[in-house]
Amino acid sequence: MSEEETGLELLVRYKGMEVRFRGEPDEVIRSFLSFVSKVLPAYDLVSGLTLTVDLEELLKSIEGLIAFTPEGPVVTVPREKIGGERDTILLHLIKNYVGYETGRTEKPYLTTSEIASLTGGKSSTVAARLSELTSLGWVERIGRGEYRVTTLGAKSFLDEILPRIKPEEGL
Repeated sequence: MSEEETGLELLVRYKGMEVRFRGEPDEVIRSFLSFVSKVLPAYDLVSGLTLTVDLEELLKSIEGLIAFTPEGPVVTVPREKIGGERDTILLHLIKNYVGYETGRTEKPYLTTSEIASLTGGKSSTVAARLSELTSLGWVERIGRGEYRVTTLGAKSFLDEILPRIKPEEGL
């Protein structure tokens, strides 16, 4: 294959300026980000304030906790090992998020009744824990009785809850 077939080309048009980047993907991305930081100095400040969760990192971190089956994603650890109801609900929402992002589930959220069924909790307890998680900003209510994990929730899961579930692995 020639360099044209394996390389990446990116054309940027901004305020009457046109810049073309060509080369290996890593090289192009590095050059583009350098260009953006020079043209838009505030970008560097904002990118330092941006909270994201890398899907690949999340998938590696939850290995052994969640598995994909022909029926859909499942939690593979005993509920006792996960901890309380709140952590269990968050793990199921993470499971659903990962399933959606990898094309294994059709929707990015779970309903209150689905969560109650998955966790074995009472509807009133599930509603109370979802309210707590929503107040923390870890979960977002997106419709009537429909909830999904937020970026902050996924990050908090990785930083605070996962080490308690998998302490020996030193994530």
